[in-house]
Amino acid sequence: MVNDKNNEPAKSIFVANVKGGVGKSTLSIMLARSLAKLMPPQNITVIDTDLQRTATEFLTVSNPEINVEFLPITPAFENTNISLVQQFIKQNEFKTGHVVIVDTPAGSSQRLWNLVAEGYCVLIPTTLSNADLLPTENFIRSMDKVKARYAKSLPHLVVCPNKIPFGQKDFSLMAERLKNHDVVIGPALRDLASVRHFYNGRSEAWEKKSDGNAKNDFEKFGSFVQKYVLNGKLDKIYNEKNVEENIIPFGKVKN
Repeated sequence: MVNDKNNEPAKSIFVANVKGGVGKSTLSIMLARSLAKLMPPQNITVIDTDLQRTATEFLTVSNPEINVEFLPITPAFENTNISLVQQFIKQNEFKTGHVVIVDTPAGSSQRLWNLVAEGYCVLIPTTLSNADLLPTENFIRSMDKVKARYAKSLPHLVVCPNKIPFGQKDFSLMAERLKNHDVVIGPALRDLASVRHFYNGRSEAWEKKSDGNAKNDFEKFGSFVQKYVLNGKLDKIYNEKNVEENIIPFGKVKN
């Protein structure tokens, strides 16, 4: 049921990682779709900065009620479109209950990462493989450096275990590896074949052929983002002086 009485301040959420192929566009799409069931969809804006236009092409067909802007951040348009994204975020700050989701491209542009660091929260998808975890950890370090440079406590960094094999229950390696970083670990998203329908823009195929597990994963993730990010639960956790590690255990994310 859509809650149209959200009085929380506007939030900007970046979906980012220096590593490509970790599921940033899929996460952006499904987060927007999940939140559209929990809040008025007209209060959601997705800014697609990836030249591949995956989020733009899918959402304009599947969810035309969600606002979508295509502002590709490439070497040719980097300065102009980063400035435009900044303007969208600034304008959104005055809209109570609104959320901007920014799907970012892979890469290592320092100006892009400075822009990402201006957000309220950064969702960082990654698989459990070392090939993805190593650059993800380096990306987290770069975010921490930007936050330290400007003496900022925000953005919240949320690592999103993505493309997780069905039945995977042991995330201790990831938790151990990230325990010294200023991050939160979100609920896992499984690797299911039905998700691949996104990349053909086949929203009907998704709705009809999905076995329900992927949709359940993303609905739980949407609820997680609503509670911890949009409704300020993360702020409360970070304000508690007795918190030793800023990692939400997997067994407690549904509380």
